[in-house]
Amino acid sequence: MLDVLSDREIVEKDIEALYLGNLKTVEFDIKLPTEGKFGSKITWRSKDDRWINGTGRVHRPEYGKGDRIVPITATFSYGEFSMDKIYEVNILEAENKIQLEKVFPIVLEKKVNEEFYLPSAVAIQTKGGDVISHSITWNDEERKIYDEIGEKTVYGRLTDTAFEIKALIKIMKNVEIYHEKTAKVNSIAPTKVRLKENTLFKKAQDRRLIYLLSVNDDQMLYNFRKASGLDTKGAPEMIGWDSPDSLLRGHTTGHYISSLALCYAATDNKTIFEKLTYMISELNKIQLAFEADGNYGYGFLSGYSEEQFDLLEKYTRYPQIWAPYYTLHKIFAGLLDSYHLAKIDLALTIADKLGDWVYNRLSVLPNKQLKKMWGMYIAGELGGINESLAELYMYTKKEKHIKAAKLFDNDRLFFPMEQKIDALGSLHANQHIPQAIGAMKIFDAIKEKKYYEISRFFWDSVVKSHIYSIGGTGEGEMFKQPYQIGANISDNTAETCASYNMLKLTKNLYEYENKVSFMDYYERTMFNHILSSTDHECQGASTYFMPTRPGSQKGFDDQNSCCRGTGLENHFKYTEALYFTDDKSLYVNLFVSSEIDDEENGIKIEQKVHNPFSGSLELHIKKLEKNSLKIRLPYWHKGTVKILVNHSEYNAKELDGYLEIEKQWIKGDRVSIQFSPTLRLEATPDKKNIVSIAYGPYILAAISNQENYLELPINEENLHEKFIRIGDTDHFMYEAEQIKFVPLAEINHEHYHLYIKTK
Repeated sequence: MLDVLSDREIVEKDIEALYLGNLKTVEFDIKLPTEGKFGSKITWRSKDDRWINGTGRVHRPEYGKGDRIVPITATFSYGEFSMDKIYEVNILEAENKIQLEKVFPIVLEKKVNEEFYLPSAVAIQTKGGDVISHSITWNDEERKIYDEIGEKTVYGRLTDTAFEIKALIKIMKNVEIYHEKTAKVNSIAPTKVRLKENTLFKKAQDRRLIYLLSVNDDQMLYNFRKASGLDTKGAPEMIGWDSPDSLLRGHTTGHYISSLALCYAATDNKTIFEKLTYMISELNKIQLAFEADGNYGYGFLSGYSEEQFDLLEKYTRYPQIWAPYYTLHKIFAGLLDSYHLAKIDLALTIADKLGDWVYNRLSVLPNKQLKKMWGMYIAGELGGINESLAELYMYTKKEKHIKAAKLFDNDRLFFPMEQKIDALGSLHANQHIPQAIGAMKIFDAIKEKKYYEISRFFWDSVVKSHIYSIGGTGEGEMFKQPYQIGANISDNTAETCASYNMLKLTKNLYEYENKVSFMDYYERTMFNHILSSTDHECQGASTYFMPTRPGSQKGFDDQNSCCRGTGLENHFKYTEALYFTDDKSLYVNLFVSSEIDDEENGIKIEQKVHNPFSGSLELHIKKLEKNSLKIRLPYWHKGTVKILVNHSEYNAKELDGYLEIEKQWIKGDRVSIQFSPTLRLEATPDKKNIVSIAYGPYILAAISNQENYLELPINEENLHEKFIRIGDTDHFMYEAEQIKFVPLAEINHEHYHLYIKTK
């Protein structure tokens, strides 16, 4: 009978005959046949090999990460005809198999007759030693209010387990909720600081400026105009993560607006300002179009409809939806940057209405629902929208805006931080760093002390035990257990977005404490990760991950990923933490050739770093009305610092990590400083024989395409003997065992090693 069937008919019969079983609840590998019942050849490909590959091998998502629906495509071929058939496979998340060692104590101090909510997550330790955050199901209502002073104990269990937990609640007459901690120092406005020519930083900034000038603004507005029913003006569609079928469309436009505002502040480029005002003007028209439609809440603005927000409230998992509040945050941030940095009042008007939309939508939802939403992997990712809403409140003084910011409190991150427990392991790094920034901004706005403590402990946890030598954090986007760096050397380390956000948090905390440890970390990350993340062409591309695997190579993404978005901004932010002031002092924190022209505050200074690898710098004083000049004593300096003031030696006081020079400054004063940078080894905390080679603030990468670890017979004692300086003053390079080592920022497409093994 088959000999009278055409090739097409045979393929169609095989497609009809093939049954793969129940694909809605997949827990085990699937048998994917390679031949149909009637003779067709079948080949398979998966849209996401992480969860199921073309052989049918299944890897279930970890508990808490949610199910995954993955399309797999079968190509049926017979003779001259072939046809594709797509099967959607729902792979169930793994069961909760936690073996509990202990639950860290839950002790709450609350004021009598004041409403509060029990935490929805707690830090626990497994028998394997891992410390993680786990959700809680309480035995009764999580909303509490007590009218008598004393102690209460409430009970619950770890969600999806039989483990009982309890919380001790101390009801007190008074509880310190606020404190008047104020900023000790202020950064000099970015409009007042300029980078000098011929530095790696200025070259990176100039390349990004050239790219921004080439961007089609109407293309950046395409998704917004289409969603609101406006004419797209013949613009091409966006690509990558912003393509018309992407669930994250609109996020790059927000980053683009921020980058224009930052660029204008950093360069005073008039064309950039014109592009920025055009973007804001058009977004206003789009917001008004959404309002006129009648099917959207007042103030809504997005590159898509409200559907993803609706689905999140039903706990729809990623990838059916993709972080709608994350995308909204990027739009918010762009608007507020435009107002703050470029003084565009219309941007604040748009943001004000958008803030009302957020509050009106979320304020009617139960606390339990909100906490579950924000604890959801990726789908509930909210970026730093709490930061934007708190900043918005600081401009508008509308109570609903600060209340909206606090509606995004995520117990899964926040409560272990309140417990002073590092439970970051297994959390998505860049899903949570911006939330800590938001907590810090809430503190800025209303001085509620728990938010400062959350941010501070979070920073301590990350910097103490979760960073690579370049300052980046996370492997495969995820925090690992503390100190597990050498065990997680791969192609997928140090997401650039994570460093972008850690620097924001670092700067904000430094303003309150002005400790050099903050600027030591800032320098490490800015000089080694951020500076290294941009392409050396002018394509606007950035690294997503910074590979640490031996013989790895940077990959520069131009497909509108999250890191391309932050990458549009990064290189206009180099001046943000160079200089700070207080009532009596100017602080020089980072050593980058630059110039301050702040006539209003009586500061006009030029910093010259003639050779960025020599450890020497000069400060030319044109005007300085403050008597004290404080220069950070960097962690990489060894020995005595040589200081000359107007060519005469000066004995500077060293206090809290700063060298202080005091005098009545006059025009023409000069300060010369000579630090002593040296070669050193920086070992990973868990594997002491896996090390980075460092010189001064720079991590040196070995140029080699060998895919096994380079092994060198080196230690701290013989390092200077084994490493020989080569090259001229414009190119910094060392050589050891015929292997060349250069700063990571100077590497473009070459294969390299950030870590080597000692022997």
